[in-house]
Amino acid sequence: MPFDLDMLQRGWTPRISVEVDGKEVAAGFYGRLIKATIRDEGGQTADQLTIDLDDADNAIELPPDKAKIEVWLGWKETGIVSMGVFELQQPTLKGSVSAGETITLQASAADLKTKLKGKGREHFESKTFGEIATTIAKRNGMTAVVDPDLAKIQIPYRARVDASEIDFLTTLADEHDAVAKPMGDKLVVSKRGSAKAASGKALPPIRIEKYDCEEWEIAPEGRAQYGKVKAAWIDQKTGKRRTEESDTGLKGPDFAIRDPLPTQELAKAKAQAEARRLTRNTSSGHFTMIGRPEAQAEADVIAGPSFRDGIAGTHRADAVEHTFGEDGFKTKVEIKAKEDGSSSKKKDE
Repeated sequence: MPFDLDMLQRGWTPRISVEVDGKEVAAGFYGRLIKATIRDEGGQTADQLTIDLDDADNAIELPPDKAKIEVWLGWKETGIVSMGVFELQQPTLKGSVSAGETITLQASAADLKTKLKGKGREHFESKTFGEIATTIAKRNGMTAVVDPDLAKIQIPYRARVDASEIDFLTTLADEHDAVAKPMGDKLVVSKRGSAKAASGKALPPIRIEKYDCEEWEIAPEGRAQYGKVKAAWIDQKTGKRRTEESDTGLKGPDFAIRDPLPTQELAKAKAQAEARRLTRNTSSGHFTMIGRPEAQAEADVIAGPSFRDGIAGTHRADAVEHTFGEDGFKTKVEIKAKEDGSSSKKKDE
């Protein structure tokens, strides 16, 4: 049975449910639960689960090696949502005279540990990004879900030399400011910050007003701004060095990518990717609220008009961290700027 905290947060009762290898944990597990933390990060980083337990009398039975742990979070009144399936790593047993004894179970998203890890050598010639992703996904019993704009990008030649499949795809995706991430039985390749789920559908935006928050901290100008990004490429017909440019939409000096690219197409893609990266780094911060189980990394974060200028506007969820413990169910949303530099909007715009 799910476990409910004996407390109310704005009239709602925090609820959690945990299964290990498909079986719900014993009721005594919840009595020893200190805190459960689920961290969902954008990009290629594997989602993480951390469970801290009180091991006062050493009565806790440790889960089997590489056990699959699924956690649901939410509210008694509205229901609970699966936070994902995680694969147990090495448990940590801790103790001290003053603090007593505890067990920490650290787990990571199961799919990233079991798929796309095989190393080897192969090459792709005159293929599209979509064709490469589809070939690798099919080989691993997965279905590729690739953004249409990314899928049609031409890759003249690319070799994988003693690199894992996921590392190879990650490098390729980074060059086009994209994300390649296994999600269940799908390999999702999407534009970074595109707010897409594994199904390819848009993630629901995270809407926040002041009254939703316990606290917040936003730095509107996190780094120096650049106006243009320049990427050089070598014209194979003439041997001359040429340049592609991409505007960031911001004011500032030019940013030059150090190494030249082999083709005009790759130089253009690299310049655009770097311009979007620099735009994302112009603001950062976080909002901490009562639990939002539906909140996911990469979703749009819409800070409403109750916030001041510099905060109100649309941001991107760089990471989402859910915690369940004696303080209740809370969600921390870490944000960065949207790729067009439009995160902070004046209220009268």
